[in-house]
Amino acid sequence: VTGANGGIGKYYVEALQAAGAARIYAGARNPSSLSELAATDPQRIIPIQLDIIDEQSVSDAAAKCQDVNLLINIKSARAEIEVNYFGTLAMCRAFAPILKANGGGAIVNMLTILAKVNLPSNGSYSASKAAALSMTQGIRAELAAQNTLVVAVMPGAVDAGMSKDFPPPKVAPKEVARAALQAVIERVEDVYPGEQATEMAAQLLQDPKAVEKWLATMLPM
Repeated sequence: VTGANGGIGKYYVEALQAAGAARIYAGARNPSSLSELAATDPQRIIPIQLDIIDEQSVSDAAAKCQDVNLLINIKSARAEIEVNYFGTLAMCRAFAPILKANGGGAIVNMLTILAKVNLPSNGSYSASKAAALSMTQGIRAELAAQNTLVVAVMPGAVDAGMSKDFPPPKVAPKEVARAALQAVIERVEDVYPGEQATEMAAQLLQDPKAVEKWLATMLPM
């Protein structure tokens, strides 16, 4: 789990615990920030130093985590393109051979419904996630032959971190993690946790231009 010390990262760790994961590697730039989380289950939660925009850090993590069969990519929107696109791509490349060696496994990329339509007030963030979604689709095709499932998780506003000032409805981080892991179990490639994402996904299928115009009205005055 990359970015395991973030607003939603710990919920993925907790969901993996509940699902019976034998070992959970929790990645963060500063592993000491994970000490409290690791203390809840020291036999299974293993903090590792990981900066996904540092190629050496990614390579070191891959070398240490040779038994991984599920990679969950989460990171905040700082240095948006570097983290959300290049960092996620680096993790997928580094761990694809490991997943293949372990039977295929799965990659879960934490995206957003804004990967499918731009919210101008968060324009560069939306663009970085759109790039990550396109990349996710490409990786999905490339890794299909090795039986690696690639899941795109696209919630609306999540009740954590950068969405704290957004109005409701907001989906609970715990529900996002649960839905993502259920998608892995059921081998669902695209998942839209929460009421907001489900409705927007349907609207985008019906009238994408209307959704674009609606979000364009949300620019700050």
